Amino acid sequence: MLKKSSFLLIILVLLSCTRDEDPLPQDCAGIAGGNSICGCTDSTAFNYNSDATYDDGSCQVHLDNGDFYLSFNGSNSNVDLGDMIDQGSYTKAAWVKRYYGYAVNNNIVSGNTGHAFFAPQGQGAKLSAGHNGDYYVVQDPDSIPENVWTCVAVTYDVNVASGTMTLYKNGVQVAQATGVEPPDDSHTTYIGRFANGNAWYGFIDEVAIWDKALSTFEIAELANTTSSMNATMDRGSYVSSSDLSGYWKMNEGEGDRLSDASGNGNVGVIDLATWETCNECGCTDPDACNYDVSATIDNRTCAYDDDPCDACVNGEIMGNDHDLDGICDDQDEDDDNDNVTDDIDMDPLDNTVCSDIDGDGCDDCSSGIFDTSNDGPDDDGDGICNAYLIEGRSVYMVGESYNSEGNYTACYWKDGFRVELPGGAWATDIFVENGTVYTCGTGESSDACYWIDQTRYDLPGNWGEAEAITVHNGDIYVAGWFDDGSCYWKNGVKINLTTNRDSQAFGIGIKNNGDVYVGGYFMNNHHYVIPCFWKNGARTSLSVPSGGDGEVYDIAFLEGNVRYFAGYTMKPSNFAGYTPKATYWRNSRRTDLPLGGSTWDIYGAIGYGVSLDGTDVYVAGNTDWYGQYDVEPSGGSWPQYWRNNNIVDLPGGPLNSWGTGTAYDVRAKDGNVVVVGVATVESPDPTTPEGSFTAACYWLNGELHYLVDQYDVPQEIEYWMESDARGVFIE
Repeated sequence: MLKKSSFLLIILVLLSCTRDEDPLPQDCAGIAGGNSICGCTDSTAFNYNSDATYDDGSCQVHLDNGDFYLSFNGSNSNVDLGDMIDQGSYTKAAWVKRYYGYAVNNNIVSGNTGHAFFAPQGQGAKLSAGHNGDYYVVQDPDSIPENVWTCVAVTYDVNVASGTMTLYKNGVQVAQATGVEPPDDSHTTYIGRFANGNAWYGFIDEVAIWDKALSTFEIAELANTTSSMNATMDRGSYVSSSDLSGYWKMNEGEGDRLSDASGNGNVGVIDLATWETCNECGCTDPDACNYDVSATIDNRTCAYDDDPCDACVNGEIMGNDHDLDGICDDQDEDDDNDNVTDDIDMDPLDNTVCSDIDGDGCDDCSSGIFDTSNDGPDDDGDGICNAYLIEGRSVYMVGESYNSEGNYTACYWKDGFRVELPGGAWATDIFVENGTVYTCGTGESSDACYWIDQTRYDLPGNWGEAEAITVHNGDIYVAGWFDDGSCYWKNGVKINLTTNRDSQAFGIGIKNNGDVYVGGYFMNNHHYVIPCFWKNGARTSLSVPSGGDGEVYDIAFLEGNVRYFAGYTMKPSNFAGYTPKATYWRNSRRTDLPLGGSTWDIYGAIGYGVSLDGTDVYVAGNTDWYGQYDVEPSGGSWPQYWRNNNIVDLPGGPLNSWGTGTAYDVRAKDGNVVVVGVATVESPDPTTPEGSFTAACYWLNGELHYLVDQYDVPQEIEYWMESDARGVFIE
């Protein structure tokens, strides 16, 4: 017989066994019992945290807190920019304010060796520049003035007169030399320093470096923008914003890092230079429109109403000649010069908008002047102009489908209108420049080819396929593969990459400086498929998970410089061993993308296309999945795209057994996102309702549109919907 105390003990034990255990606390990533360190994991970001293990979305590429600049002590202060100047062409520019300092060398933007841009006191503080020990190749005959903000610049063009160096002050050329050898390799570029010292004494603001020699007119344009270079914005004579290597506005106002406004992630590290701002700064010229009577220090913001049609209103210049025809708007009956008077013009300040008198859906001023016979293209010849998918732009898509004669051929669509590519089995990529359409694919003879408009050009290499095309400086580049390996073709000449059958190339891009990048894969000695890129033929592997592999399918460039590669890597999976994970790499840093599309078992995802719109990264692809029996369709794939790592599921996935949808490419312009691929359609055969079929389509801002119609092909073609859309380009 149990004692009462023993009985109570047993009861307590039983109760304790049924009590729910206290839940483990969540870490900053929301993982129970985890130890994640949250922060910015992008090494190119301004606020990169090297200790962070989980990216919390806080990354900042550029920081602007107002009007600041840096003060340099003339002794040991500087900003380390890293490796910025190669052995080719460049431009360096900055705003500077010099103090007098005995024996100060006053370096502005110089290297640890190889190149210098400075105003040494020993030379009378005359602006100077040079290479490789001869640092007075060019020199201003006059000194940089003391205590006055001055715009300075130096350009070097390796391709002109055996190397031409030109020096500018306040937008005006002051010296030039030819026969200048390229700079020796300098691994570091500094603001306010050369080598181990030689520092600037005074203020520096608005530093920019380009990987080309800007023109005289561009330098003048930058210098005339008095309050800021505004180097990321093309305007007037300045057209080189995409050639920026780095642009440091120096408006952080705190901390020891300079963010890079160019978007290239070249963060500067500040050493002993100090932040400065000025409450007493403003325009000190009484003749300026924005004269500030309280300002005691001029900050180069003065603006003047020099044009006869300009007016100074409350300290701001108000333009009064919109079309720049010399007639002020208050006297001009046609302010936008479209030959429609302002009183009947729907938009008197836009020469492409005025009316639609003929009622064809297109503005009569589409061409820039009133002309109902030329108010937009009429591809189908119905007397009505095309309806544009995106107002003011043309959208091109490439793939293959049936034509009106029942032949399955390569083609492209311009704003939905089909254009056949002669002699083509399928087409894979498209590029458009000034209305000329470049496409690539595979011909009817199973060999690689490309088309310029509708003229086909065959490419050498047996059993080849052309996967990607681009045009740079008039040269046509095509990436692909042939029977014995990966390659690319330049103007029809084949250039081999990896010469074995275990290598393929799928994407191509040309950097601003002419470097050729090709993306794909190769197989290593352990028979892993390794994602990689080739730069000018030299192969570099990209990171994969431990024991995994992957492929690169597409390439994009941020401002023509920073490289993005899209594809997939294999990730460990408890369900299937290894499954693909959609991935993109920025330069060499890998980002794995989230899955989507189904609540059930996920087989994996693949990224096929990548594009950039500003700093936004878009990747197109799909997620494979397996549905629960008798609950969901049995399987297939869902089309989707990712914007900055956030997934956007698209309609057109499985409708029934093994239906599928895939997004192959993506472009974004003017706030519009266009994705192309294939989407599921219902089976046209009522006897096989379980069957599913795919058709070429596009998604405009998430809305599904099919590119083929049952009545576009002969009625005897049963599966008229069979088609693919593989690439997209927005002009």
